[in-house]
Amino acid sequence: MNLTAFITSALAALFQSASPAALAAASADTAFIAADTAVLAAAQDEEAEPLPEPDMVQPGERVGEPFADEGESPEVPQVLETATGRSAEQEIARAGQFFESLSVMSARFRQVGPDGRVAEGDFALSRPGRLRFDYDDPSPILMVADGATVAIADSDLETVDRAPIRSTPLRWLLSSSDELTGSGAITEVGRYDGALYVTAEDPDGEAEGRVTLVIADDDPDAAPSDMRLEGWYAIDGYGQVTQVTLSHIRTDGRLDPRLFVLDDDMFGSSRRGRR
Repeated sequence: MNLTAFITSALAALFQSASPAALAAASADTAFIAADTAVLAAAQDEEAEPLPEPDMVQPGERVGEPFADEGESPEVPQVLETATGRSAEQEIARAGQFFESLSVMSARFRQVGPDGRVAEGDFALSRPGRLRFDYDDPSPILMVADGATVAIADSDLETVDRAPIRSTPLRWLLSSSDELTGSGAITEVGRYDGALYVTAEDPDGEAEGRVTLVIADDDPDAAPSDMRLEGWYAIDGYGQVTQVTLSHIRTDGRLDPRLFVLDDDMFGSSRRGRR
């Protein structure tokens, strides 16, 4: 399977690490996506109101100190501040409050892979279960999570590959707040320069790697709506780090449900046309 280095690292060896148990878990998610069939069908007849064009804002420069430039391998920064007086339980609860408040989000993303290569594009999130990475040219990659699987379309190879969300680190970005905070997935929490760092990995060992989410939180006593997801670090089973930084962030408006649908036969017409 000829996938990019990003897919291998950022999703913790997305397809290679999908165990038989993880693959079987995909069927458990079928009901989740089936429950939204009516929503998706209605979207065919009704244009959803897109999110407004984002205002120019400063990117989350706290994600990675120093920020990895092209050609440099990213490193997860030291995040623990022992003088905060807050327990791990308090920080985990704080993360749960944030994700409970987060419904939709759009942003620009900047990704630095383990080899220092940089890619950018548009990011959309609809929790729980759905996201979209639309890479800028010349990258041929489009990645969509539909509630049950993560699909990666490669327009150069004209292929669509899928893996269960549960077998990827994206699970913790897309899961409900109760699953994130109550499953034992969070292995470490800490603070650094006004941001809350939350590290999660599969407690059942079905998916390799881990993800460290970076959440801007200058005032831990403020409302969860004042917090902001600035990015994350994905660490694969080999210890390689991929850094994703978000900017131009919007969390209001409504996202078109069709953003999170990817047809397995999306390249079929072009293939048939060449016969």
